[in-house]
Amino acid sequence: MPLLACVPPTPATPYPTTAPLEGEAAEISEPTSPTTVSFLDRSVDLSPFLEGFPYANFNPKLEHGRMFFMHTGERYVLRSLPLPQAGAAATPLEIDGAEAVCEVDWSTRSLWGVRIHPATNTLWLHADASNDEQMNLWRIDLAAPLAQRVPTQITNADYVYGWGFSEDDGHAQIAYLARTGQQAPYRTCLRLLDAQDPTREGADQEVVCDSPELTFTWSSPHFSPDGQQIYFSAQVQGDRKRVQIVEVDLRNAKNKPPRLAPITDVNVPRSSPDVLEGWAGEHLLYVSNEAGYGDIYSWSRRTRKHKRLTHHTEELLGAASLQVGSTHAVLVAHGTPAGSTLELLDASSGAVLGHAAAPGKIGILDAHDGRAVWTQQAPDKVYEANLASFSKIDGELSLHNDTLIRPSAALESELVRCVPEAVKIPSFDGTLLHAFVLRPKQPLPDGQAIAMVRSFYGGDNEWTRHDHLLCAAGITVVSPAVRGSSGFGKAFAALNDRDLGGDEIVDLFWVARWIETELGIPSARVGVYGRSHGGYATMRAMTFPPETNDRNEAYGFGFGLAEAGFSDIVAFHDATNIPDWVVLEAGDPAVPEDLARLRDRSPINHVERLAAPIFLLHGANDWRVPVAGSRAFVEAAKAAGKSVSYLEVEGQGHHVEGQERIVEAWQARFDFIESVVASTP
Repeated sequence: MPLLACVPPTPATPYPTTAPLEGEAAEISEPTSPTTVSFLDRSVDLSPFLEGFPYANFNPKLEHGRMFFMHTGERYVLRSLPLPQAGAAATPLEIDGAEAVCEVDWSTRSLWGVRIHPATNTLWLHADASNDEQMNLWRIDLAAPLAQRVPTQITNADYVYGWGFSEDDGHAQIAYLARTGQQAPYRTCLRLLDAQDPTREGADQEVVCDSPELTFTWSSPHFSPDGQQIYFSAQVQGDRKRVQIVEVDLRNAKNKPPRLAPITDVNVPRSSPDVLEGWAGEHLLYVSNEAGYGDIYSWSRRTRKHKRLTHHTEELLGAASLQVGSTHAVLVAHGTPAGSTLELLDASSGAVLGHAAAPGKIGILDAHDGRAVWTQQAPDKVYEANLASFSKIDGELSLHNDTLIRPSAALESELVRCVPEAVKIPSFDGTLLHAFVLRPKQPLPDGQAIAMVRSFYGGDNEWTRHDHLLCAAGITVVSPAVRGSSGFGKAFAALNDRDLGGDEIVDLFWVARWIETELGIPSARVGVYGRSHGGYATMRAMTFPPETNDRNEAYGFGFGLAEAGFSDIVAFHDATNIPDWVVLEAGDPAVPEDLARLRDRSPINHVERLAAPIFLLHGANDWRVPVAGSRAFVEAAKAAGKSVSYLEVEGQGHHVEGQERIVEAWQARFDFIESVVASTP
């Protein structure tokens, strides 16, 4: 049956708006509030973006009937509220009235996930202490008064990759992957923790540790229903493209080391396989991209045989297992930047029980029994969360869908400040790059247009605050999916493997030339920007040696903004908590040939080629991409007499959080861009 109720009955735009009509001049006024910043002759009010819909990281727990989320602002507060009960009428959630879980200001810390432990009435958190991403497990007593709900650190690892409760009714145990060491090579071990009394002596036990042959990595361990085995991901010889699902057999573990072995074929390349929550009888359900795109597979504990349930030809966006009546099912979302499909599959046969198409990007947040929470967003759709309730009536599948969260039409009109258009842009080798052109509803005056190219992580079918704030300032954003981007299959994502800073940068040059030709904006007013990998790509694009890969390519961007980026690949490899990413994308500095390439691809070694102003921003506590890379580039650029601006944000990690800090960062960005374009024709 078609799941037509899953799709909103009307498109996301247009909505009534209090902003100036498209094409009209923006009102010119002086900043009047702490959330207003200035750019050229206009004021940009950040309050709709910071206060209108100040919510993020929605994390529903259908099994326990709660929705957790982050309430952002001057302080970031973790809040929760009840979800509709199964069978009860569902109405939109009153998120403004949600209760605080604790009094921690999470803008000063990282929080990656929460889980409820009903047997002890506690909330477990995967968090750090100071925005440095040294992640551990913490616990809050939900029975305590709010002022006393201070997270207690339970584990003491240098880094916890992932964790999970046992499948028994009381969730008596926690399995987690704990990494030791600040630099590679790390030692990572699977550990078992008593969830009932985690601080007692002997409550935390080492089970098995990794080896060069099988290195443990980002993964959430999953128990078998009887608690005798644990399943998670491991890399073959540290290779991110050879990731396996492994099984640890706990039987007789007290008398001898437990057996650790892959259940997937080690000869088949795959990246980031993921085990779904729950079991379909004796079958484990997992996701793997070994066939080119993400697909759903089933594995039998009894026969130890695998079965492929889907044959996707587009990117997998999400999946979750659930049970509809007596049928074990899987809810799957897949799609392209042009739209998404939501499907309900029979977990035994892979047969499609129902489906629906949607224009935006669908995500699946949680599923339990016959219900699931799924989301949709797009460049012109901020956010929508829905509750899908499946049932079988006289053997026929039935669906009831309710919207839980969606900004009002008036608010959405204030948040959607770009008019999106999907385009294809040819690159040097004929590859057609998907891109979104995001045009401001209130553009700058004729002859003063500015365009900015996102250097990496572009082309996604989603709304981002960053892009729409640029549009609010009158700036056109071009967001391409350069080679190496996700969303187009394993082969396209691999095009920049061991070529970091190579052809992915040449793609940016062709996008910039397309802007000149198609949008009529001169190179002096075309900027490049990005963060993390994109921060590196921005610095690289502005210091690019034309002889790279024998392409004889270069482009004179008018300016660049590089945030949380790395400038020295070798130093980054030695200092980051993701050195295996560097090996995959760029090469191994222990190999002489690779080392020479890594040095050549490092922007800091070509700073003399910097011919236009550049702005760098970085959080002082960033461990994923250490701040030393930005500091070193700034020092080298200044020593070479180049135009460089720098903002370092104390107490922040890989992201800048907190309303005051966000406003400060935006004013710094706009001041920099204004200083550049003020001197250009």
